[in-house]
Amino acid sequence: MICEPETPPPADRTDAVYAYAVLLRNEAVERAARELCGVDGLPVRILRGTDTAAVVSDVPADAFTEEAVAQRLDDITDLERLARDHHQVIAALASHAALLPLRLATVYLDDDSLLRRLHADAGHFRTTLNQLEGHDEWGVKIYAHPPATTAPPGDRPRSGRDYLRARRTSREGHELAHQAAADLGARVDRTLAEANLATGVRHHRPQPAALSAKPGENVVNAAYLVPRQHTRSFQERVEALAAGTVGVRVEITGPWAPYSFASPPPEQAERTDPAIPRTTS
Repeated sequence: MICEPETPPPADRTDAVYAYAVLLRNEAVERAARELCGVDGLPVRILRGTDTAAVVSDVPADAFTEEAVAQRLDDITDLERLARDHHQVIAALASHAALLPLRLATVYLDDDSLLRRLHADAGHFRTTLNQLEGHDEWGVKIYAHPPATTAPPGDRPRSGRDYLRARRTSREGHELAHQAAADLGARVDRTLAEANLATGVRHHRPQPAALSAKPGENVVNAAYLVPRQHTRSFQERVEALAAGTVGVRVEITGPWAPYSFASPPPEQAERTDPAIPRTTS
């Protein structure tokens, strides 16, 4: 089934190019892309470069100006919808070939602008895509979750000294659990590297407690690049390390497209090209 917009675009509409990901040219991905709807329900297509290609949608230029995108990212409902559409395209194609995901709301003036970027960064794209081939991203979150020290109902402190002692015990328990979580994270990194169960790791900021429905303070928020043939061994090794650690809770998520390992070329952050404007999150 080919993705068709609900209503035809107006004849005088000026389009920009929304880019989801970069990949090495691949016929299977091109066929799969024809079936997909992307951001705002718009069709997905493949823009071919010399030996790389980009997954894109044609979008109304006036809806994806820098100001318009900033407004969408400030609206939680619109942001969630945009992020969901963006991720679904990448997830649908990641099973066919290695993809280099681009940041949410990466927009180019036109095909030529994006093709110039593909050409300028071809070496980086080829090297990174070859490294990502056959790998998935897996997340490991480690939480400090000390055993409860709440006194039984009716067993209130008999004095101010008892109260302070109980507070100190609770605080020390939390500190020990926090250190245990950090130490476990270091052991996981070291063990996975030594066993060749992960070829890369990225550490992100700990997740705010408000984003987790489960108890504990997030101390380690890591992403690992895992060869697919080692997926089961990776999971078992992390679970075994966690099982012997008191005061922590471990959460393993995945597989994901390798968002954490899709770093731009080193010089890209310093480079500006007025011919290739980009809107990014």
